[in-house]
Amino acid sequence: MSKGCVLIFSAHADDAEFLAGGTVARFVSEGMDVYEVITTNNERGSFELDRETLVKQSREIEAKKAAQVLGKKDVFFLEYPDGFLADYPINELRAKFIKFIRKLKPQIVMTFDPWAKNEPHPDHRMVATAAMEAVSFSHMPLFHPEHAKEGFKPHLVTETYYFAKDPVGSNKIVDITDFIDKKIDALCAHTSQMKLTIDDIRLTLQATGAEVDKLVMLDRDNYRPAIELFIKGWAQNVGSKAGFQYGEEFRYEQAGELIKKLTQ
Repeated sequence: MSKGCVLIFSAHADDAEFLAGGTVARFVSEGMDVYEVITTNNERGSFELDRETLVKQSREIEAKKAAQVLGKKDVFFLEYPDGFLADYPINELRAKFIKFIRKLKPQIVMTFDPWAKNEPHPDHRMVATAAMEAVSFSHMPLFHPEHAKEGFKPHLVTETYYFAKDPVGSNKIVDITDFIDKKIDALCAHTSQMKLTIDDIRLTLQATGAEVDKLVMLDRDNYRPAIELFIKGWAQNVGSKAGFQYGEEFRYEQAGELIKKLTQ
């Protein structure tokens, strides 16, 4: 029997694995049903594949394989063009997110932090804002009353986990020590994106004068050692703040926190 529902709003197929994969695996192990809404079609995340091939591989193979590794119940794809989410009305995206919340009735929503520092990707920023607003309004019946006609009634999200590459005001660290390998396994299921990561690192180092051919670990056809080193180093730094071997950090909000503070 499910102990609750978690809904993730992400921009690209590998976002949740990078920033919250260990926590997702932990939620699943605790008996929660986890769903993800991937907003874009991932069509520009490669130096080698054409857009049509990349969309099919990233969406139909990699995202679903990673979901199986972590134990997600389902993944939904909205198919907005990768990198151009800002061309669409924010309220259009917000309405779709609200509908997913009302349909799945999650206790927890996980998404990008709209207040994160140094976030260069416009898709991340758009998803962050739309998701934050969807959480704020999904329980209010006069926002999109047409949803009720489809059987999707207002729903209040009680917990929100905001993630970011450079988090601001993080106040919750989750112990993912028992799930670090599963997080890495899920990331490595995103073959096209992991090759992109290695290619990008090599290109950056080369541009700064490094002799990249001597960096044996940066092998795009054997990317796991580099990904494992990077992810474990990052998770170790986060976990050490709370006495864990490996951790993931979030800006955590609980419904009614302000009311509780005012009434104490």
